[in-house]
Amino acid sequence: MVFRLRDQGHLARKNRANYHLTKTQPPESNSPMTQTLRAYLVGVLVAAFGGVSFAQDVHIVLRAKSDQPLFHLGEPITLEVACVNSATGRYLLPCSVVLEAQAASVGNRLSADRINQMTWGDAQSGALPPPPRGVCGTISNQLPSQESNEPTWQEVTLGEPFPVYVGQYRIKASLAVDQEVAERFGEAPKHSSSDEIDVHLDDNLGWKDRLIHFDKCEYEAALTLLPDEDAVAALRRHLGDCAAADWPSSIDQLLHRIVWLKMQVEQPDLFSRMLDLERGRPALRGEEEADLQKVELEQAQLSASGDAKSIRQWFRDQYRDLLLQTAEQLVAKSRAHPELRDDQDFQEDLANSFENWLEATASLPGGADRYVTRQEAINFLKRAGFSQKYVTELLKHRQPDPELGLPEYQR
Repeated sequence: MVFRLRDQGHLARKNRANYHLTKTQPPESNSPMTQTLRAYLVGVLVAAFGGVSFAQDVHIVLRAKSDQPLFHLGEPITLEVACVNSATGRYLLPCSVVLEAQAASVGNRLSADRINQMTWGDAQSGALPPPPRGVCGTISNQLPSQESNEPTWQEVTLGEPFPVYVGQYRIKASLAVDQEVAERFGEAPKHSSSDEIDVHLDDNLGWKDRLIHFDKCEYEAALTLLPDEDAVAALRRHLGDCAAADWPSSIDQLLHRIVWLKMQVEQPDLFSRMLDLERGRPALRGEEEADLQKVELEQAQLSASGDAKSIRQWFRDQYRDLLLQTAEQLVAKSRAHPELRDDQDFQEDLANSFENWLEATASLPGGADRYVTRQEAINFLKRAGFSQKYVTELLKHRQPDPELGLPEYQR
């Protein structure tokens, strides 16, 4: 058989590996230049939203679209909102609002909060907690400014976390700018308040079956948000399909989503600890408080050090298991169609799938050999029917990766 390697395959793998390595390196949060720059940016932000706008107290009126707010599991929860200037009693335009849900009775459950996806590499390396909160950027959401005598109702749909079990839930709303400032720069004053609405969710006897539906690597995004064993199993069955997708990143994304769901389903205590570390990281301080910043970070690191080893090992085992399962699916696909052994298109698609799989192993922190060894990769490729010459050519740029080092506070 003759196989055509994709052009720039090695370069793509190298660039992807470098990107992930760069993304997972902890920033030098304590350098004087970084502290000064961030302090300046925070000052600019506060000044930009200061004065009258930040003194504004906004009341958010929240209502259901029907008399009885009843929803089915798996469908969007959409409510209507309007904003009122508490000082003048007049309605405000525009009104950029986000909804939040909480369980109203014991036994109800929300989909788990997303851990910041930028920290998944930190979690694997044990570099927890994340560095002080505060990043560069602009905030697009404005506080309401224009006023009117009549409300302009707008629809707002609940995002994560959202209900995943039947029962009663309580919904409240807040200004998007408040939430965004808090997420980017730590604690921020609240300028909004809202009524709360109780909504009820029932099971429409088929929502899960509707979500667990694939067309090759295309699937409902909501499926990746449900901490459910059936959802995890359904996603795992299609690892090989996503390795064969046109976009090499498809398998990467599916691997990460499955790992996070597995943690929520199988290791809820570990997931809760990860959330605590994400939420509890120190707030960014100015240069004049650099010493206090250093003490707070050291205390947070000491608190996290006991969890880092188990977290790192858990991630390593999960990714290895999923990568091995992906390769097995690709081998099974090859053996299921012996009549296509000489079909050029079929063999090229299979070769591309294995290249995407190899790129996925190399994109994880710690490098490829930390998850699937070179010899294991060779064995999978040969079992799929590839020649020794092709295997050698494909793997000639794959070098052993150095062991992943421990963070400084663990040495």
